[in-house]
Amino acid sequence: MKFKAPGLVALLMTFALLGQALFAAVVGATGAHTTGPTEDLSESARIARFEAQLESLRQDLKIPAYSAAIVKDQKVIWAKGFGYADVENKIPATEHTAYHLASLTKTFASTILMQLVQEGKVKLDDPVSKYGIVLESEGVIRVRHLFSHTSEGNPGERYSYNGNRFAELDKVVQRASGKSFGELLIANILDPLGMNETAPNVPKIVSTRSPNTGDQAAEAEVKAAVMDLVGGYNSSNVDQIERRLAPQQNRFRGEGGFLTSFVDASELRQAFKAGFKVNMQVHNLEVAVYGNSAIATFFAGTTVTNPNGPPRTEGPWRCSYFWNKQDGAWKLVHAHQSPLGGAVITEKHQQRFDTIQRVLAQPYALDREFKVTKISYPQGFSTSAGLISTVLDMAKYDIAIDQNKFLSKETQQLAFTPTVSTKGESLPYGLGWFTQDYKGTKMLWHYGFWTGNSSFILKVPERNMTFIIMANSDNLTRPTDLGAGNALTSPVGLAFLRTFIFPEKFGESIPDISWNAPLAELKNQFNTIAAKPYAEIYRTELASKFRIYQSVGQPNDATQLIKIYGELYSKPMPDDLVKLPVIAQIIQVLDNEDKTQSFSLPSSQEVRIFAIGEGQAGEMFDYGWIEDNKGSRVWEMQAPKTVLAGGVPKNKKVDVVITLPAGNYKLRYKSDDSHAFDHWNSLPPDINFWGIAVYKK
Repeated sequence: MKFKAPGLVALLMTFALLGQALFAAVVGATGAHTTGPTEDLSESARIARFEAQLESLRQDLKIPAYSAAIVKDQKVIWAKGFGYADVENKIPATEHTAYHLASLTKTFASTILMQLVQEGKVKLDDPVSKYGIVLESEGVIRVRHLFSHTSEGNPGERYSYNGNRFAELDKVVQRASGKSFGELLIANILDPLGMNETAPNVPKIVSTRSPNTGDQAAEAEVKAAVMDLVGGYNSSNVDQIERRLAPQQNRFRGEGGFLTSFVDASELRQAFKAGFKVNMQVHNLEVAVYGNSAIATFFAGTTVTNPNGPPRTEGPWRCSYFWNKQDGAWKLVHAHQSPLGGAVITEKHQQRFDTIQRVLAQPYALDREFKVTKISYPQGFSTSAGLISTVLDMAKYDIAIDQNKFLSKETQQLAFTPTVSTKGESLPYGLGWFTQDYKGTKMLWHYGFWTGNSSFILKVPERNMTFIIMANSDNLTRPTDLGAGNALTSPVGLAFLRTFIFPEKFGESIPDISWNAPLAELKNQFNTIAAKPYAEIYRTELASKFRIYQSVGQPNDATQLIKIYGELYSKPMPDDLVKLPVIAQIIQVLDNEDKTQSFSLPSSQEVRIFAIGEGQAGEMFDYGWIEDNKGSRVWEMQAPKTVLAGGVPKNKKVDVVITLPAGNYKLRYKSDDSHAFDHWNSLPPDINFWGIAVYKK
């Protein structure tokens, strides 16, 4: 298997510190190692040093542009743009440059959903089926499971980040409030805060009109026919609806797959008679006429009043209606509707979006040769992703959170509290926010990541500081290990912490690593700080630096760091295992191997199985198992039942005790074409072992 690094994130932190602090003169995260005398650094000096670090990392990561801001004590104390928002036209990035936030949108969804929780309209323990959500599951999925990324497998048992499932929360918002996520977002957050540089990413429909063939009179007729059809629904007049339908009218379901009748008149009459009412709103109606045929495109949202329950919102939809002129009247022959998730389409929104587009950074990515290449904008908007903003607008949002403008302190704290699994384990995600405690310092953060854009926000409550950064490249996020839910894996985040947080926390200066030093000197730098209380951050930084080299196409440099990591952090087997008698083992497995070792048990007994392999997203690539004499698997290494083995998240470990009956068995282990013992394409596990072993308990 080729490199399977999870796509990942991005940046952090906070600012501040009034007064002066003693710490070593450090340069950029990739700069020279400085161990010289400490010096007094003012706030302005720290900012200048951090700016240099950001610029150095921007170049290392091949990011065309990013903009960043620091909030302290509910005030923006620093904001700046780096590089070009538009490389081709040499337009520099500023603090007013807009970027796609991607998953940073989830923090806004957190606020909106927690408002509904606070109002009693949504309960976190509601089954999602209550809101029309149907997902495969081993148990009952509740709102809190989608909210905390714990819905996969046995709900609540484990954390597994899933943006698609998080987007299902659109339906919770719509059903509970009668409004779309986009509507509530604009009404409850963007407008009250004056976030005029922020908009949902829902571009207007491109007109289908051809200037050479347009018939304005006919276009007006078709528009009138569309609104006549809509009026029939809104007035519960089935006859009015029917007269606008062709005899063979049909629709293509938005979810795809098959054609169905657009309207069943008899069912519609029964529904209206029973008290159901419909209110359909149409926006951005455009018509193109081609002889006796026409296409009408528009956005639509529908509120259905149920006599036996609360109103529900359907849509919003992107609609394409096909019309044909029959017997002198325009009739609907075919309709297609596609869901728009949490979008809201209004004239006000359209103006907001058009304004943002004028300052929106162009998106870029690295091609196969690791060259910066312009790409297309991402599309779509939901509770999971799709918001566009600037660092200054995000600062307004951050300040409002700290001022409890949206939620009570108790409700906000609930969102910021780590989820506890059904096994009693503290997980790295709360409700729409990552949560983390590093040596007593709590950090609240989130990332955004999609091809061509990335973003990051990190809050440090005890220092009342927040760091925000956005980029027009996904490489801001790629070096960060999000699978582990660890904000410290951000290289720029670590640079920020070393500059503004760690000197005071640890009471001493914290030097940078000189990554360009020869191998022996590089290892010596790590050995020098091995006994320090902050030594583990260098291990984290080593992993992040490895991911930087991989993301920008520097395999030789990455390989050197793999060697260093293995020598420093891969240890022998645990003492308790070394002392146990070995029944069978297959170890130090290389690429593309399929090994077998037979063993027998004269009587039923407990055995201890220890195995390390490779797995990701619920699938194992290098793994072991035990077969009985019939070839049936009696035990197997399964990804959901493994724990991290160190190095990178795909290194998986299992250490279990099982009972095997007397009999003959085969121990098996199979590997794929990469990332095997002594042939690592990523950082190796913490134990110098790759394979499986069975011990006598």
